[in-house]
Amino acid sequence: MYVDETGADTDTTADDTSSQDELTVEVGGEEYEVEENYDYDKDGSNDTAVVQTEDGYMAFTDTDGDGTADTMVQLDEEGNVTGAAEYDEASGEWTEADPDSVEAPSGDGADEGGASSKDDKDDDKGTDATSTSSKDDNAEDDSTDSKGSGGEEITVDTKDGDQSAGKAEYDADGDGTNDTAVVTDEDGNTYAFTDSDGDGEADQAIVVEADGDVTIAEHTGEDEWTTVETGHINSDGTYESDSGSSKTSASDSAWQG
Repeated sequence: MYVDETGADTDTTADDTSSQDELTVEVGGEEYEVEENYDYDKDGSNDTAVVQTEDGYMAFTDTDGDGTADTMVQLDEEGNVTGAAEYDEASGEWTEADPDSVEAPSGDGADEGGASSKDDKDDDKGTDATSTSSKDDNAEDDSTDSKGSGGEEITVDTKDGDQSAGKAEYDADGDGTNDTAVVTDEDGNTYAFTDSDGDGEADQAIVVEADGDVTIAEHTGEDEWTTVETGHINSDGTYESDSGSSKTSASDSAWQG
């Protein structure tokens, strides 16, 4: 059994001695980076990424140590288990699972497969997700960081003029160069702006609202963004597209032309 259904401890404050590894969560073909911030098995190393939602928490875990989350347990505000899902790498989809059958996290989480810890990434940009080299050896090569290199500022063309989304910190297309900046507003909405052609201007935007609604838009002209897909995150953590929908949400209407 994954957690005690009578109430799990959802305190996500990591011990000073625990590493906070970056865990990749794939939803709807898009990758998001979260930090392992909870030590489930109390071995001194964080192994679970707990993300607060509108209804409680989602706990993502990498059970095979490849750096990508493969299990998710949903909890209410009291820490009681309300659902679970497992990631199928073959289909790229999250499927509902019995919480009793979900593997409990253990060990170092994303560290198990050789993924670098957050401290290693801060000090050394040379360790990729499959490297087994030491930190000192990797200091000589800064070209294989799993987050990619680069990190140029991304500008977003809005109806109110150009706005900065900050520096690109994530590599969305896996080419080794950071091309995506992620911003979260005070209402809990998350915006991922991607510069796909390297000109410093956002070409694609993905908005994940606090209630789980998702909007994907492309920059199609001066002060113009076109919604190409909308969907939502289900209660089990799976992404579902709203086929044929052209809805523009309240949060992204503020920046779309």
